[in-house]
Amino acid sequence: MKVESPSGKVVSLYQHHTPEEKVELLFRQYYAGLCKSLYRILRDDSLAEDIVQEVFLKVWEIREQLQMNEAIQSYLYRSCYNTALNFLKKQKQNTDMAILEVVPGEDSAEKSLDFAETESQIFAAIEALPPKTRLVFSLSRFEELSYKEIADRLDISIKSVEKHMGIALQRLRENLREYLVGLLLFLLS
Repeated sequence: MKVESPSGKVVSLYQHHTPEEKVELLFRQYYAGLCKSLYRILRDDSLAEDIVQEVFLKVWEIREQLQMNEAIQSYLYRSCYNTALNFLKKQKQNTDMAILEVVPGEDSAEKSLDFAETESQIFAAIEALPPKTRLVFSLSRFEELSYKEIADRLDISIKSVEKHMGIALQRLRENLREYLVGLLLFLLS
C-alpha cells in the first residue's frame, strides 16, 4: 500500500517492516478471506486451510524478494486458486484411474467417466482464457463475488468486469459446445 507524503512523494507503508513482518501482515490480512474463497471451490474447510498455508509457506520462502504492492492480493488469490486447481486435477486423475479399474460396461462407471472427461475439458477451457478474463471468471463463479466486488478487488470498472465475463462465457461456449450439458451441470453444482 502506498500513500503520498506531505512533500508529495509516494511512499510505501511497509517500507520500514522486515520481510518476516510483511509476511505476518499479509497472513493476518488475507488468511481468512483466502480460506473462505477456497472453501467455495473445495467444500472442505481443512483442505482449504491446508492450501492457504501451503501458499503462505511459499510466500515465506520468497519473503526477501516480496514486493508489497497492489498486485499482492491478486497474487495470493491466484496462487491459492491455482494450487487448489492442481490439487483437484490430481484428485481427478486418481479418480479416473479408479474408474478405469471398474468392470467395463457398468452404467455408473460410464457416467462417471463421462463426467470426469467433461470436468477435465471445462478446467482446460477455463485455463485457456486470457489471464485477466480467467481471474474475473474465477472470482465470479468460484468465489461467488458480485461484479462490484470483483471491480473493487481488481481496481477496474464494473463495465470491464462485464466485458471480461462476456468474453469468458463466449469462449467457453465456443470451446465447450459438445460438453454444454456437462458445463451446465458443473456451473450449477
